[in-house]
Amino acid sequence: MKKAFLKKIIIAVVLSITSTTLLPLGISAEWRQNYDKTLSYTDGNSVVKGWMKISGAWYYFNFDGKMKTDWVSDNGTWYYMNNLGIMQTGWIKNDGKWYYLNKTGAMERGWIKDKEKWYYLDSSGAMQIGWIKDNGKWYYTDNSGAMQIGNINIGGKVYYLNESGELKENKYSINTSTSIKLGKNKEEVYGGSELVDISELPSLPQNYSISIQEAAENKILELMNQKRNEAGLPLLVLDNTLVKIARYKSNHMIQNDYFDHTTPIGEKWTNWLEAINYKYTTTGENIAYNNYDPFELFDQWWNSPGHRANMMNASYTKVGIGVIKGNEKYMGTQTFSN
Repeated sequence: MKKAFLKKIIIAVVLSITSTTLLPLGISAEWRQNYDKTLSYTDGNSVVKGWMKISGAWYYFNFDGKMKTDWVSDNGTWYYMNNLGIMQTGWIKNDGKWYYLNKTGAMERGWIKDKEKWYYLDSSGAMQIGWIKDNGKWYYTDNSGAMQIGNINIGGKVYYLNESGELKENKYSINTSTSIKLGKNKEEVYGGSELVDISELPSLPQNYSISIQEAAENKILELMNQKRNEAGLPLLVLDNTLVKIARYKSNHMIQNDYFDHTTPIGEKWTNWLEAINYKYTTTGENIAYNNYDPFELFDQWWNSPGHRANMMNASYTKVGIGVIKGNEKYMGTQTFSN
């Protein structure tokens, strides 16, 4: 009788164990809210960390298991998660700037092609508009960020961009690289409508044919004011009289084969300002030249501490920029005043 009773107990225990192993565990993946109202995701008994695909969408969880939103950096690549934590792809707008995330969610930089149009994203990933310099070449993107080609009109001037979007100096359509001839007591501009009179200044020799690089002048002003704006400084206003002086100085150096703030006969730009009765209390001058790219003059000035100090001088409110091509070089002058 006792043996039979023990046998029943053993059978019951075996059946109990067997039936227990066949029951479901009762543990599943689920979202959990943390004490700080952040979210975590558990898969079984473990809190998920890193990437996790949930219901067809990708999420990223920090080292402590908390779901990330906004920008996420993973192995040097940036991703963007919306306010629900879902990884985004394609174009996104964040803090007023546009970014592009490819099919894997990775943020792109440099040139990208989307729907047959090219866009440029800077080193931070932000889409750029306006003039863009890349590998020594200039491109232009409109307000949508799309790269432009062919003839484009900007501020009443027409520029030519080839099929690759590159600015071609020798194919400007209207008044951007204008041939000029210096006559006695005046500077006459051919191909445009402007006459620049400098009657108080000596006429210059005509040893070399020259051309005004107006597109470069405008771009240098734009870049300089961008730097001043970023530094919280007032923007410089282009002053027509200072433009005449700056162009005169650049051409003076070309025609007389020198490069210096002081002319071979000991004159400076300040002497010319006084000769034309230009009123100021403070003034400065930057000069530079190269034989390959008039737009590069800005970088030459910016990379020089002394010249950069002039461009960022808070006491200056006006500027004239003169970039002249002649004698196989691009000669640039910036004349500042208040």
